[in-house]
Amino acid sequence: KIAHAMMQALLYEALDVYKSRYNFNITKRSRNEEIFYNFFTLVERDFKIDRSVLYYADKLCITPKHLSAVVKAVSGHTAGDWIDKYVVLAAKVMLRSSSYTIQEISSDLNFSNQSFFGKYFKQHVGMSPSDFRLQDV
Repeated sequence: KIAHAMMQALLYEALDVYKSRYNFNITKRSRNEEIFYNFFTLVERDFKIDRSVLYYADKLCITPKHLSAVVKAVSGHTAGDWIDKYVVLAAKVMLRSSSYTIQEISSDLNFSNQSFFGKYFKQHVGMSPSDFRLQDV
């Protein structure tokens, strides 16, 4: 429940960034706005399944290049950045608020092995998952 709440908070944060940059009217979204909204909804649902821009572009029936350009234009961040932010946030929440082992978290987030998860996490956070877990809040 905590992880899901954190993911929703990230979604709301992204939409707030979007709203602060553009006039947001739910009834009248441009095509790019619609693509961004649908992309973010898919990321929220499928971030544990796949972390590639290609996966989300295929789901939206557009090219990865077009998806990346649209997401960057609408939000100021790349599609890959949004996917990574979602995965890292989920990992952080699970590391801090659960008794799952790092191996279990790695598996739950669909990493091929714990080593790859550790490298991914360290690249994005600057420390290993075990160091993050031990860090004072």
